[in-house]
Amino acid sequence: ELLDAFAAQAKRLGVVHVAATASRAEQPVPFGILAQLFQAVDLPQHISTRVSRLLDQAMGSGGSAPPHEPGAIPPQLFHQMGTVLHDLVELSQPLLISVDDVQYADAPSLLCLSTLARRRRTAPLLIVLSEHPSPQSASVLLNAELPPEPMSHRVLLPPLSRGGVRALLATRLGESAASRLAEDCLAVTGGNPLLVRRLIEDTAARGEPFALHAGPRFERAILDCLYRCDPYVRTVARQMAVLDDPEYIPLLSRLPDVDPRHLSLTLGVLEETGFLREGAWRHPQASAAVLHEMTAEERATLHTRTGTLLFKNGAPVTAVAHHLVAASRIDNDCAASVLLEAAEEGLATGDTALASNCLSIAYQYGRSEQHRATTTAMLFRTEWRADPRTAARRIPTLVEAAREGHLSGRHVSAPVDALLWFGRPEAALDALERMERHAWQRQDVEASAHLQTRRATLGVLYPAMVYGDGASAPVPAEDGPRWASSRSQVLSELIRVLQVGPNAPSTLAAEQTLVSHQLTDETVPSLAAAIDILLINGRHASAERWIDTLVSVTRKQSASAWHALFISLEARLALQRGNPAKAARLAEAALAEIPTASWGIMIGLPLSVALEAHTLLGAYGAALAQLQVPTPDAMFQTPLGLRYLRARGRALLGNGQSQAALDDFLAVGELAGRWRMDVPAVLPWRTDAALVHLLRGDTTRARELATEQLGLVRQGQHQVRAVTLRVLAATASTEERGTLLGHALEAAQQCGNPVVLAYTLHEMGRCDQEAGQYSKGRMALLRARQLAEECGVQLPARTLPEAPRGQQPPAVVGGSDELVGMLSDAEMRVVALAVRGHSNRQIAAKLFVTVSTVEQHLTRVYRKLGIKRRSDLTLALHGGDYARRAS
Repeated sequence: ELLDAFAAQAKRLGVVHVAATASRAEQPVPFGILAQLFQAVDLPQHISTRVSRLLDQAMGSGGSAPPHEPGAIPPQLFHQMGTVLHDLVELSQPLLISVDDVQYADAPSLLCLSTLARRRRTAPLLIVLSEHPSPQSASVLLNAELPPEPMSHRVLLPPLSRGGVRALLATRLGESAASRLAEDCLAVTGGNPLLVRRLIEDTAARGEPFALHAGPRFERAILDCLYRCDPYVRTVARQMAVLDDPEYIPLLSRLPDVDPRHLSLTLGVLEETGFLREGAWRHPQASAAVLHEMTAEERATLHTRTGTLLFKNGAPVTAVAHHLVAASRIDNDCAASVLLEAAEEGLATGDTALASNCLSIAYQYGRSEQHRATTTAMLFRTEWRADPRTAARRIPTLVEAAREGHLSGRHVSAPVDALLWFGRPEAALDALERMERHAWQRQDVEASAHLQTRRATLGVLYPAMVYGDGASAPVPAEDGPRWASSRSQVLSELIRVLQVGPNAPSTLAAEQTLVSHQLTDETVPSLAAAIDILLINGRHASAERWIDTLVSVTRKQSASAWHALFISLEARLALQRGNPAKAARLAEAALAEIPTASWGIMIGLPLSVALEAHTLLGAYGAALAQLQVPTPDAMFQTPLGLRYLRARGRALLGNGQSQAALDDFLAVGELAGRWRMDVPAVLPWRTDAALVHLLRGDTTRARELATEQLGLVRQGQHQVRAVTLRVLAATASTEERGTLLGHALEAAQQCGNPVVLAYTLHEMGRCDQEAGQYSKGRMALLRARQLAEECGVQLPARTLPEAPRGQQPPAVVGGSDELVGMLSDAEMRVVALAVRGHSNRQIAAKLFVTVSTVEQHLTRVYRKLGIKRRSDLTLALHGGDYARRAS
């Protein structure tokens, strides 16, 4: 473009312009450039004939000579061509000769032009040569023997400035878009005019000039620029596109077809052309264009060669693996080992896509059953993180590999974990015993240690398989590695906690496990067990800290299944802390993280939390909706099934299905007793069943269950003590009820669960009201309502039975929050006596007030309760609309 503009200006001044354009294809043709120049002017006949004869001689004498060997042309022929060129200058005064892409010009033509410039210094002649950046162009011009300065000048044409880019943008996209996009456009193109124009065209075609868009025109311009460069530049550009990492650029000089002497010059050319900036591609579409231009075979070859180069020079295995994966083929054991190692690193860093790709390529190469089994186990682990259901298709292959003894080391745990998760404990035990024999025969200590941990996991999840006879949890063997013993220990401690209840040693074991083990596929069961121990032991602050850490790690590692598991534990923590709204939200988030079918037996964890949370919130519709979620039958062989049954029973009870609820509570008791896990601090099923009996009016059976449970509660188990005493109080006489609720309140204040405290205060307030302590009762009820509102729970409707015969309770049942807020203490005292049948005079005598005062109190009570006469008072308080609203 510069040549064209310059030539147009020269013509306006009367200068004669003759032009030639060199090309790579015609570079071997001697005097090819001169032939173009002679054809550009109207030569006299005798000169034209002479030029034709000389060109024929040149083709016959040196037509095959390369351009850098001008000696192949006879000197006499040079002299004659030079003379003709002199005649051309004489014919045209003044004269502008231009040659574009001079890096491809033939050397004889350039030598003749150089000679003309040196000998005709006074002639009105200007020769303009333009060249494309190329590592080889300097040598071409040196061979041409161009005259030195001041006769010759080199002008470097810089890229477009920001102002130039903005001007081009404005011509097509307008001033506003130009101002907004100029900086980005300059960064993408480096100021290369052709790239700028094509980028503008792609952006305009998109119809949204709010952001630049690099499309097919931009890619085509990249290739056009690249093909105008020296072939060596194209070779380096291809290698750079495949390498795609500036850190390893110096290693390119070690490739066989990359000349170390010209590498830096070539990179400079790519920078100057606008492709690279500081060794990196300015835009990913540029490197993509170079990659797409190659065939699949060419890309695979370059990736394989690059991966080998990086491996030999100590690059990280992940960098090597990216190229092996891109090549989609390996042909040696070393490459397979690199892919397996890179997959391990990818799993550790959360790059599951890299891990999966590495393992897929490694599996295709597998030359042995053990290699394929190991790769299958790693693929299973990789897929399991995202979706256990997807990984489950590999279970038959893993089980077969386990039976044949092809799995070793830590990979032996993969089939056992899968079978346990999806409710196949018998198959898991069979695989476990087979692999234990193989590990013993091979003296595979690592495999034995992992299998020891999985045997402990089997005991935790399926107690009937190992502890059906009620035996206590065994202590792990000490002959394995210490890390294996500690992981088995925490699983055994969880069983012990489930069998004997919270205890300090189990807390210490849980903390040690969490401190000493990072989250991996092999440690998930132990870490989850440690969190479970902390929750059962009421170590909420410690559990919260570790759950936050593990949730963060699972998020970084892109492990959706693990993330959902620990989010479920976080939901359970929120429930134990008296925040059912948060618990419900977290439980539903966990359920939504992976498909229902992917949960296996572990779905009991989030479902039980969601059911109980919705029940506490009074959202019985949401709770019943959770009951529609399918659960595997094997879940009811696990402690998770017990939690689910208890939560389901509470939801059914809240929905009025008392018999179904009682069946669930009794089923919990039966299974817990069979597995020696009948621990009220973990599963207080007796008080759940007692509430059902209270609703049915069977106070005797309710009292028996509550009394039995109270006898099993140990010192320091405040929450279950508070719940048990509260239910027991509901079966007691008025005098005993106050004492029991007082003890329940003391325990509730120490348990740290505001929901339990709210329920206890609620019952305490009602009891005080019935005992005539209206102010004290009102304060308790108000505090209970405040706590309930903060927790988002509904206070339970009154379920207290009538007191035993001979104990006449107050007739007023106005213990609801609404009633307390409406009536004053004086009014409450008057109402209490009125509903017992006392006349106004009798009430006045008992309260030491005038009859008129009693009548005034009753008038205000009638107005507040919306009734008209004394006879409506009992109905309003016990069975009328107001009583239903208050309850």
